[in-house]
Amino acid sequence: MLTVSAVLLVVAVLGWFGIRDRIDDQATAAAETCVEGDTVLHIAADPLIAPALTELTEGWTGEGPRVIRDHCVTADVTAVDSLAAADALGAGQWDPALGPEPALWVPVDTRLSARAPHAVDGTPRSLATSPIVLAVPTDLGRALTTATVRWQDLPRLQNDPAAMRAIGLDIWGSLGLALPTGTDTHATTLALEAVAASVTDSGIGPITLERAATPAAITAVSTLALGADTLGAVGTTGDTLSALGARPTTDAAVHAVPVVEQQLLRALADGQIRGLTGHLPIGPAPVADFPAAVVDAPWIDETLARAAAEFADYARRPEQAAALATHGFRTATTDPQPPGELPLPRIDTVLAPADPTVDDVLAALRLAPVTPRKITMVVDTSTSMRTAAGDGTRLSATADAVREAMRRASLNSVMGMYVFDDDTPAGHRVAIIRDGLTDTKRTALSTVLDDIDLSEDEPVYATLTAAYRDAVDNYDPIRPNSVLAVIDSDDPDEAAAADLLAAIDELSTPETPVRIDVVLLGDDVTDPAALRRAADLTGGTFTPVEPSDASALSELLRKLAS
Repeated sequence: MLTVSAVLLVVAVLGWFGIRDRIDDQATAAAETCVEGDTVLHIAADPLIAPALTELTEGWTGEGPRVIRDHCVTADVTAVDSLAAADALGAGQWDPALGPEPALWVPVDTRLSARAPHAVDGTPRSLATSPIVLAVPTDLGRALTTATVRWQDLPRLQNDPAAMRAIGLDIWGSLGLALPTGTDTHATTLALEAVAASVTDSGIGPITLERAATPAAITAVSTLALGADTLGAVGTTGDTLSALGARPTTDAAVHAVPVVEQQLLRALADGQIRGLTGHLPIGPAPVADFPAAVVDAPWIDETLARAAAEFADYARRPEQAAALATHGFRTATTDPQPPGELPLPRIDTVLAPADPTVDDVLAALRLAPVTPRKITMVVDTSTSMRTAAGDGTRLSATADAVREAMRRASLNSVMGMYVFDDDTPAGHRVAIIRDGLTDTKRTALSTVLDDIDLSEDEPVYATLTAAYRDAVDNYDPIRPNSVLAVIDSDDPDEAAAADLLAAIDELSTPETPVRIDVVLLGDDVTDPAALRRAADLTGGTFTPVEPSDASALSELLRKLAS
């Protein structure tokens, strides 16, 4: 018996030495194939997917470096903000502050990779997906699902408790949807893209730049943004998500925030927040698709390009789906297990990604939303408006600027227009009755100056006085009220100028503030002191502008009308 045991021990020892020698031989052989030395595949990945990719790189290299074109290749993942990476790659100059120069880039979404098309080799393909959802308290999530809320319903619910009551959500007051403007705002932009697409009948998208600039889209996005601004400073998406998770109650100011679903699921799984769920409004869903883009840049050689492509292929294999799902991502074969009380929302249709210029427009609207206003326009229609300006006249330049202002004005605005008229006793008339900015009203305001009889008289001050009195007498407490005057002629009537200032002194009160904004075309007005004084007394603006500068005039009227 002892002899048999000794024999077995000797065999085991000899076997171990044989295995060790084979491992050493294989390692030596592998090392001998890496005659070109060591290479590191640097991967710049959005912070949401960077931890998952770090885990996948460990499986990709296995027990040692991966041999590619006689190089021993290892992989290293750096978390890099997607927009910052897009800007750097688009400029063709990588910023060292972002980390090592990458050979593979995984942004949060295809829309970001489209910002640097010349820095990407081939067409990026998705590694995993995650829809943009509204992180909401669980009870609110159930109620929104029951009420079958759509993306186009969000602006109506944002600021109107009555709209919330109509669908049985009265205990929540208004929707309270925060739209963070910090560094990680991609979810906000994609949510606005879904809303804009839904209100312009863009179907599954992509929403075009033309549709994003329509009154319907501008009004919907601006309504959400203005409501979000009343909620106070919320910081980044991560900050807002944490604050919402700390207080998921009906009396909180914020009830919802757009997030990438994966970010919400990880925060719930890690115990960072609780009491929240992800609600996906009905309609084509905006989805972050985390594409793997092989970088085409001066620092990329064939070995790095091949290594980047090989790792991307490896990460897309079905056997890697479970690892990605563990980190909260959806794949073609596996979905994450939600740690909350409600199941993952189902995606029926994906919203096709828009061009980056569309997202730029929507992001700009978020920061500078168009405010619904009540505006009484006064347009100088004296014969001096025939003066040449650019390719046309001062009148045609003004008409074009008014058209542009009307195109971008909120659907919830109220507008009308006074003009000069020799055939009336007062020397002026109401050309367009002030009313809600319907399509018909918008068209009327946009075309009224195209074929109008010009006046020999120049009743600037009398017309302004009439418009100002009318605006104060019919003050609208739910909108900013103003008189917007475009003036070209030099009214010599000093008594009328005094009457204007006297009317302001008589009628101006804190309860009915109506500002007078004066746009002065050229320098033909000898003494604009009364106009300047009228603007100052009412808290308005006085702005001279060169009428031949069509873009400056259009931009000025657009700002004053929104």
